[in-house]
Amino acid sequence: MRALIVHGGCGAVSAQEEVLRTEACERAADAGWKVLEAGGTAPDAAEAAVVQLENEPLLNAGTGSYLQADGVARMDASIMVSDGRAGAVAQAPYLKNPIRLARYVMEQDAHVMLTGVPALQLALRIGQQSAVVATPQKIAYWQSRLTEPSRTLDYARMAAEWKRDNPRLGTVGCVALDERGRLAAATSTGGTGQCYPGRVGDSPIIGAGTYCTSRAGISMTGVGERIMVLLSAKRFCDLIATGETPDEAAKAVLAEIETLSAASAGLIALDAAGHMVVLWDTPFMAFARRTSAK
Repeated sequence: MRALIVHGGCGAVSAQEEVLRTEACERAADAGWKVLEAGGTAPDAAEAAVVQLENEPLLNAGTGSYLQADGVARMDASIMVSDGRAGAVAQAPYLKNPIRLARYVMEQDAHVMLTGVPALQLALRIGQQSAVVATPQKIAYWQSRLTEPSRTLDYARMAAEWKRDNPRLGTVGCVALDERGRLAAATSTGGTGQCYPGRVGDSPIIGAGTYCTSRAGISMTGVGERIMVLLSAKRFCDLIATGETPDEAAKAVLAEIETLSAASAGLIALDAAGHMVVLWDTPFMAFARRTSAK
């Protein structure tokens, strides 16, 4: 049994953009599925799919990351496999594919998370690609919201603006199951636009945006601050461990997020039997999936 599912973030966009985001997810699913069909491992497939998602300018990860209030894109990513190993990167600037560095950290199996410029320095030392992450679309988004509080970094007023008027559509992810029954989950994001410089959301937090056990793997998207407080990804896997089905666990997790400040979220998940669940409570979430019994 092989299976793979990817997402490109939840939120609200035009009908035309829904099509484009779904097409981007299909390309990512193809990239990950190619790895699985060739006999590759779940983490190999998850990484390949997320790299493709990070290379999509329209999506909010890697190349398409939003700029923080100071005009810099700082990226987060994480990956976890069913044997309990995990790796994460938080607030790393100028990384084309932060999921690659998260994977490297996981494979070293010494630390779990690296942050900021030191993370970028390591990526460069091991030959990973840097990039000036600022697409015309994301620059225009930043400029259109460059209010006086953002220019002066008036944090109290910035917080009020961000909570009042911050449309979110971001985060990408993948969950994969390989033919040997191993699971992997991976998540990557450019965060939210116009946030405090250095803001970290749920995506690099193991247990919040990403989690994986021998029973199930999950990648979250949505209001990161709420997902992080609730450790929603681990909550999902804990519910699976108690006997809940993936569908039941997913509904419970989203209900908890909705209860907390009426926040919104979406998720993709996959269990060891290949059962997939995709669930969101926003107008739209881009996703694609592949499965094959063997």
